[in-house]
Amino acid sequence: MVIPKEVLSDYKELFEKANKLVEEESSSDPPTDPYRSHYKARDVLLDLKKQLDDQLISMRASEEVEGCDEELVFKSMLGFVCRDLGRIYIYTEESSEGEKFLNRCLELMEPHKKLVEGIIPYIGAVNELSIVLGSRQEYKAAAELLLKAEISYIEFKESGNVALAVVDLYSPPDELATAAGAKELENLYTLCCFYLAQMYGHIGEPEKSAQCCHRTLHRQLQFKSYDAIDFALNTATLSQYYLGKERFKEARHHLAAATIIMSEHELNMLQPEMNEQQRSDYTETFRHRYADVARCWAKYGLHLLQSSKERLLQDDDEEQQEQVTQATHATKQLTLAAHEDYRFADLDLTACESRVSCDYCLTFDDAKLVFHFVNEWLDVAKDYYKAETEATEYAKIIQDYAEAYEHIAFFEEQPENQAKMQKRRAKFLEDLLDLLDPMFYLKICRECWYVAGTAHAAVLDVRLDSMKAQQSPTPEQVKRINQAALKAIKHFESFVKSYLASPTVNDGEQWKSNMDMEEVRLMLYAHFHIGRLYYKLISGQPQQQLEQLQQCLRYYKRFTEACGEHMDASKPMHGEISVVREMLELLPLKIVTVKRRLE
Repeated sequence: MVIPKEVLSDYKELFEKANKLVEEESSSDPPTDPYRSHYKARDVLLDLKKQLDDQLISMRASEEVEGCDEELVFKSMLGFVCRDLGRIYIYTEESSEGEKFLNRCLELMEPHKKLVEGIIPYIGAVNELSIVLGSRQEYKAAAELLLKAEISYIEFKESGNVALAVVDLYSPPDELATAAGAKELENLYTLCCFYLAQMYGHIGEPEKSAQCCHRTLHRQLQFKSYDAIDFALNTATLSQYYLGKERFKEARHHLAAATIIMSEHELNMLQPEMNEQQRSDYTETFRHRYADVARCWAKYGLHLLQSSKERLLQDDDEEQQEQVTQATHATKQLTLAAHEDYRFADLDLTACESRVSCDYCLTFDDAKLVFHFVNEWLDVAKDYYKAETEATEYAKIIQDYAEAYEHIAFFEEQPENQAKMQKRRAKFLEDLLDLLDPMFYLKICRECWYVAGTAHAAVLDVRLDSMKAQQSPTPEQVKRINQAALKAIKHFESFVKSYLASPTVNDGEQWKSNMDMEEVRLMLYAHFHIGRLYYKLISGQPQQQLEQLQQCLRYYKRFTEACGEHMDASKPMHGEISVVREMLELLPLKIVTVKRRLE
């Protein structure tokens, strides 16, 4: 039996009518009737579905044609119709009805999913159904369904056959447009990988999620089915996952891919037929997203410096160093085993990757190269994010500049240069504080106060170490020491006051009741730092020295009381608690001695 051309033509006309309603005419639907075209398409497809159901019933009534090729073609057509009906019902917020049609499609195509007529509607229905399951938080069930579709795709590809698209089914055998089916199948599997990545993320399988994300991006490149800016953003975002795992080679590779794709896009994004507004919009979008990729590059460099610093600090502990070595070895093994899961083999990224190392920094010279690299990308980001228009994002960039100076100061061997870098770190934050109103940007201001205080305290330590190397300090040295201490005290006290229930309260101050554990811990550290800083101040005047010692005593007492009130937050602070206990025994004696000098 051969399906008559006129029958195929009638079916094709209905299918194309429904498709045009959804793909073209729906964009003109009024806000008061947003689903008008979808409802019309649904009615057309329901009519087509009835005709196909009737045709199958008629064919099955004739035993001699049961199971023939023509029956499979009709079943495949019905599968496509049920898939599209499922999509429409879900779009029009009738998910349960849509789910029924998708399951009907799977029921029809399950026995034929490895055949050219069945693979596309099968995987298409699985993809749509995974969205429905995901919306109900049935992530594991969705992942299992998608994995079955993936296996079917792999087995079908191994067969060497070419999938049939719906247009092929409506064409006579001598007029098949098989290229459409091959392309549609690849696009469907790319979507399958994307949805798998989401489901793995939800069920706590981040490595598998990352692999599926990369596979999605790789396939988009391979089949040229990507939007350049979306591809770059998604690739840069994936780099941050690898960064969190200290897999710097993989992170760098993805950022390089994002940069290359953006650069290529910039050359071709403005077309002659565009009007001035369109050109302006495209340019603005490009600058915005390129700035976002730049920020990801900066985060890469900052994380590399931070990890290098932590690694060097662990070198003194052989056991810890052995753990680091084992972890690095395990990462290398994982990288080798999953090489295809992070590389874009079709892109030449050598030049872009060679701009920055993916190895830990061991010396100042190593770190300096990464430091300058970070600053270059932060400059790009700051060129787009302005304080006047994007204050929050601008603030984050300035904080990144400050963090870069913190890291490079660690690698610097000359104490005086260390102090200069810490002062530069503080200056970035102080300039930012001058711009921001704490009433609207309190969280950022708190971060700046605390870190600026830490930076000036670091400068103080350098100055004190330098003074100890001499028999007697010069007046200039004393002045610089006190300046560093007072600046640090000012910032830490601003931080503390921002958490007081009543900023005018002094002794017996009450902290705000809605602080989380990390905020409480930082408050404890701030009190410890302020007490220490007051103690480090140098004064030849007994009255001033007495006031400084009393302030030190006040903050140390409050620190001890607060540690008792917040036991969980103070658990990691054994060293600080021990120091303060000793000082609380020493300070009253020193205060008495100074008072005697005033009598």
